[in-house]
Amino acid sequence: MIYFVGAGSGAADLITVRGMRLLERADMVVWAGSLVNGELLSYCKPGCEVHDSALLTLDETDALLQRAAREGKDCVRLHTGDPALFGAIREQMERLDVAGVAYEVVPGVSSLFAAAAALKRELTVPGVSQTVIVSRMAGRTPVPERESIRALSRHGATMVLFLSAGMIASLTRELLVGGTYTARTPCAVVYKASWQDEQIVRGTLGDIAEQAAAAGITKTALVLVGDVLGDRSEPSKLYDRQFATAFRPARVSFGFDRVAVACFSEKGAELMEKIVASGTDGEPGHPPFITVRCFGDRHPPLAGFCAEQFAAAHAGTRTLIVFVGAAGIAVRGIAPFVRDKARDPAVVCLDEGGQFAVPLLGGHGGGANEAARTLAQAVGAVPVVTTATDVRGLWAVDDWAKRHGFALPDRAAAKKISAAVLAGKKVLAVGIGCKKNTDGHALSAFVRSVFAERELDIALVGVVASVELKKDERAIADFASSLAVPFVTFPAAELDAIPGDFASSDFVRRTAGTDCVCERAAVRAARTTADWLLVRKTARDGMTVAVAVFA
Repeated sequence: MIYFVGAGSGAADLITVRGMRLLERADMVVWAGSLVNGELLSYCKPGCEVHDSALLTLDETDALLQRAAREGKDCVRLHTGDPALFGAIREQMERLDVAGVAYEVVPGVSSLFAAAAALKRELTVPGVSQTVIVSRMAGRTPVPERESIRALSRHGATMVLFLSAGMIASLTRELLVGGTYTARTPCAVVYKASWQDEQIVRGTLGDIAEQAAAAGITKTALVLVGDVLGDRSEPSKLYDRQFATAFRPARVSFGFDRVAVACFSEKGAELMEKIVASGTDGEPGHPPFITVRCFGDRHPPLAGFCAEQFAAAHAGTRTLIVFVGAAGIAVRGIAPFVRDKARDPAVVCLDEGGQFAVPLLGGHGGGANEAARTLAQAVGAVPVVTTATDVRGLWAVDDWAKRHGFALPDRAAAKKISAAVLAGKKVLAVGIGCKKNTDGHALSAFVRSVFAERELDIALVGVVASVELKKDERAIADFASSLAVPFVTFPAAELDAIPGDFASSDFVRRTAGTDCVCERAAVRAARTTADWLLVRKTARDGMTVAVAVFA
């Protein structure tokens, strides 16, 4: 039998147990001497025939494997890392297929995992990157154009690059051209991961080439790129107390001042108890649940329960009503008390089997949509949200406002904004100020990070604006171009004449002619008022950004 065995990432004891045992009994070993740790040959038995494939052609290697098969010998073809990654085993296996020679493939520990271990980093981090792209720079062996480094880098995912350390200056340029990574994106070069002479160089895309050159690293190294190498992260949902699993119930907070639950059957009562058990709202510092069983011969009237909850909501208490049972009963129960979208409580209905959680009232402003998702998470149901923006996965200004503590100046205008989003219109204006000759990659990364942090969809940007002094600022123009939207500028006097409360700066007034460039430019471009600034002046390294919505 011929065995294609992954030698592991480098260290001799990182080969799999199966791989080690195959080496121990092999009659012949054909190993990649230029890449595989020679210490692995110590596992071979005395008299084992050993050949270094670094000195052989494909024809010569194939001849050895087929000879071993004809002579009835067990032969290990020892490849670096895992044979499936840049192992060049397919062409060898195809020849064996034609010759009718049996073989097996034994996986190994890829050096990419040894590199991650050396860096003490997880390659997939919630909220940062859930994708790992494994590739290499085009060299003497080309790569498909669709898989060029600049094309792949546009994803902004974690990248692990083989066979590229010797071209790292060109590599970093290609990574930056993609437009998603910046000069500040964390990067590392790991030389001979897990070997005794392992070496690690850490830096950013802006300086890693220089550092690697200074360290003399040109081969046998991996280049890793991505924000997972930095400090930003968030906890996994797997161990989150608000995340239910088959082994552990969720513990969630509904985030209301008052949570009232009514059920209409005995089975519904069981689900009601599960909801109460899952919530932290009754714990110290949280309001207790109000529960009522509206079934059986003697039970409190549903109308009284509904009247009490609506009265609390209309008095200003943030209230969630949860019905467990038929939606028809729930609708008839609340109908006489529905008054005002801005003041009515959030209402969610679950079927008694706990399959679905349906918001009935107050989806965005009241928080019922989010409550339905929380309830679904707590009891293992499916949230059934019917609000148009949610159904289509679109941004909704009223929902965003509730989550970010933004007081909507005008609910009628908010409705118009949502209608515009549903119609496919772009509704956001970005105001930008920056120093002269600001780096374009840095500016783009800054603005995009602000949008990500504030949970705004950058695809909704319809215009980028600044003061007239910046009309030739390449970084701002390039950013607008990347979004395929116009870049407009306004005279300083025109911006300064806009009424409203803005983040005033004497320095900005002296240099730009108006006290605040980004906020005023955003408001002017959106043809709105300062009340509709969703993002107030945010600054970093001489760059400022503000976001207004077309109201």
